[in-house]
Amino acid sequence: MRFVKIPLLALGAVLGYGFAFHSMHHRRHDRDYWEHHIADVCVGAARNAVRGDSVKTDKPRQESAPNTESAEP
Repeated sequence: MRFVKIPLLALGAVLGYGFAFHSMHHRRHDRDYWEHHIADVCVGAARNAVRGDSVKTDKPRQESAPNTESAEP
């Protein structure tokens, strides 16, 4: 029985490491895609913040009233 276990354990170790390296190689592409997606989300949020659209509050936005003091009669 020992003659069967040792080769099976060795084969499992080699296949396990091979699968791990293969998986790491393919996850690199997924990670790049995910980083680009997160960057796009952050850029979109920053652009909305410049316009004032990204913050949700209960209070309505106060618009500046026109300056009536400087108007000529």
